[in-house]
Amino acid sequence: MKILIGTPIHEIKDYCMERWIKNVAKLEQVTPADILLVDSSPGLEYVEKVKKYSKKYGLSPQIFHFEISQRQSIDEKTGRSREIIRQYLLFHGYDAWFSWECDQIIPANALSILSHVMEAGNYSMVHPGTWSKEVQLEPEVSFAVCLIRK
Repeated sequence: MKILIGTPIHEIKDYCMERWIKNVAKLEQVTPADILLVDSSPGLEYVEKVKKYSKKYGLSPQIFHFEISQRQSIDEKTGRSREIIRQYLLFHGYDAWFSWECDQIIPANALSILSHVMEAGNYSMVHPGTWSKEVQLEPEVSFAVCLIRK
């Protein structure tokens, strides 16, 4: 299965970005996965900063930047970033998208486990069960960490 790790990024998440890049570098994979980061920060300065973090940990992700009014909501920025990831996935022959938000630190074997679960159950999406931080009794519906088959 050809997997794309696709993540929206923005300078607002810089508090955890270097730690997240380090976590990505430790990821154990069943099959090789490419990394696509989509930045909606103002200007290109943050892209350069993320490239430095990536180089430090031996990664070379593809980073797309798009300009959007910073007055737009975070949901709008994230939604547009995810659409860029979705289009990239479709036009470059990937089988699955590993959605991994840049503020989620996960075990090194997480993608491997999700891939095995997806294959074993012939699932189209595997999302580890989590609960909303805001409303404790509701399931989390974000794409924080999940594997989505094309």
